[in-house]
Amino acid sequence: MAQTRRVLVKMRNPHIQTHISAAVAFDFKGFESCAKLNSLIQDGKKKTEFLSRYRDSKSASAQLGSKRLNHFLEQLYEKRGSVREAALSSIILSYSLGYQYQFSEKNFTELLYQCLKSFKRDSIKESCLALEVLGLLAITIGCGEKSRELYKETAPVLSEALNTESQSQKLKLILDSLAIITFVGGNELEETERSMQSMWDFMHSRPDFKEAQSEAIFCWSLLLSSMDSWTLSYKHWRGVIPFFKKLLESDNESIVKGATQALALIFEQGCLEKFEGDTSAMEEMDVEKIVEDGHIPEISVKIGKQRLKVNTLPHQIQLNFVKRLLGSGFIVHMRENELLHDVFKFKPEKKQLGRNLYVAERDEVSVNLFVPHVRSEDSFQRIHKSHNSIFVKARTQIRNKHRDIKGEEQGCFRD
Repeated sequence: MAQTRRVLVKMRNPHIQTHISAAVAFDFKGFESCAKLNSLIQDGKKKTEFLSRYRDSKSASAQLGSKRLNHFLEQLYEKRGSVREAALSSIILSYSLGYQYQFSEKNFTELLYQCLKSFKRDSIKESCLALEVLGLLAITIGCGEKSRELYKETAPVLSEALNTESQSQKLKLILDSLAIITFVGGNELEETERSMQSMWDFMHSRPDFKEAQSEAIFCWSLLLSSMDSWTLSYKHWRGVIPFFKKLLESDNESIVKGATQALALIFEQGCLEKFEGDTSAMEEMDVEKIVEDGHIPEISVKIGKQRLKVNTLPHQIQLNFVKRLLGSGFIVHMRENELLHDVFKFKPEKKQLGRNLYVAERDEVSVNLFVPHVRSEDSFQRIHKSHNSIFVKARTQIRNKHRDIKGEEQGCFRD
């Protein structure tokens, strides 16, 4: 693979918004009911300040630690739907406040199958929350056997749901989850193209869902951005260029934007003949909005004191997609998530150790010592290997220094 949201104030999923109070209330002593917390953060400004303090406090990671997350996981077995929904909201919140790899790794199978159960329930609210958790689980768990299992268990279910679901918001979340789960876990060409085909069929068979159709275009482009065009099948994608070209005439701004981006990506990937070779579409579309003077304008995102710079269209599509899924959790994941480090070639800086600007990986000591010609083996042993030897003392000092530095470094990371 080129290979391989977020319950905050500004949320894409309106279903989560009603549960933010319950989600946060689980983790704060002194609030006897969700109603009290609701009254405290009843307007957007207070809610922003409240969550900001919560996210930045030193106790946040402890309050949403493994014990709490395990408690929320247990609540997914409850019979009352409202309890399961609040638990899912809390899990989403924890993913926004921190990189929950250990919890995801340890409880992967249980979390996966409970979310699949919630997705299949009649409650639209619970189903949408479960889809969000599945997408976050894919990003958090990264590439490997578990992401393969996640893909194999969920991709067929989500693809089938695209043919039957009639709720627009749920359709968008199905597309998002299918896209990121395939992006991370669909290692084989056939697997990626299978998900792309499901999105492609949805665009053609259900054009009345305008918002979901534009989402399908962005998701399709995400998967295309992870592939080499020469590996694509000739038989699957003939007619893509004329189809997207026609969508440029849509009165839906989001659809036009998605189609423009998809055509620009096809143009950059090459092998236009696999997409029916209608190069006239490229001449008529406004490619200059994306590709100026033959190059892609660089996107720069601040990650702490560093900057993530992205200057290719495939990586920009991936970056925008991941940022939208993670919301405010994007910065946390960029600092700690190895999957995103690999995708965007980003190497986060380690914390500085106190006043030291750097720590040498290796220390060497040079000692000028006049040693007379040693004839006997006993004399050689005494000078070079004795505990009182200057060589041994120097080596011991270096080892002690490294031991002290290592202790300071571990203490720094714990803080």
